Amino acid sequence: MTFRSKTSAALVSACALFACCQAIQAAPINYGDFAGDTVMYLGVTEDSGTDPVPLYGAPNVFGNTLDFNPVSFNSTASGAGGVDITDGTLALMMTSKPGHFIDMIKFDEAGDVTLAGFGGAGTFASVVANFNIEIQEVDGAGIGSILIQASMVFTPSNGDYDQAADGGGGPAFNTAWSGLLMVDIEQALINNNIPFVNGATKISVVLDNTLTATSEAGTSVFIGKKDIGGVGITVIPEPATLGLLTLGGACLLGRRH
Repeated sequence: MTFRSKTSAALVSACALFACCQAIQAAPINYGDFAGDTVMYLGVTEDSGTDPVPLYGAPNVFGNTLDFNPVSFNSTASGAGGVDITDGTLALMMTSKPGHFIDMIKFDEAGDVTLAGFGGAGTFASVVANFNIEIQEVDGAGIGSILIQASMVFTPSNGDYDQAADGGGGPAFNTAWSGLLMVDIEQALINNNIPFVNGATKISVVLDNTLTATSEAGTSVFIGKKDIGGVGITVIPEPATLGLLTLGGACLLGRRH
């Protein structure tokens, strides 16, 4: 393990402990159900253990797109010992409409980070996105469920940014970041010896997204999701038999028969 990764891990652990002690309990928001052209989005709910919701905000529907544009999903810290963690959970059920099934899931998101002042590894920001994806139904029939756990891969710097390694010690560092995760649902069925004719027809998704900011004396840190291109779900019909579901956060590829 590199010095940087050790430092990052220690900072994240300390911040996680801080968050547990300082968590704000807020009632989750259930935005309800939404209909796309080839899929239903059911029980779309967000929650947070650190901040008042909404963080993701209410989704909008445009054809086959369920789109979230976060405006307050960020973390900021300033001065010696500054620590801020923002953790938001997004949960929903996806069911394919007749004649469609869920073949692949793609998750993506974007944001930016700013580190200001002359600091070291303690002037730090990170983004983490963990997913629990549960296949609950295949070809319209319930199964025992298959749980897929995965984490988004971020660029640049794998979602970890500090003034020493990224900003050259100061006075300022700023960059846009993006994350991507592809999950092959059909391959998961094959790997788990689940017989199917067409594929998965019901899947639950829980996204746990965490932003962390820590600062040192004379420094400030900001990391946030962008309003445009934040988190969204899109079904994009394609010619012949292929359709794409995006959770843009997250997107699903669906095949049409």
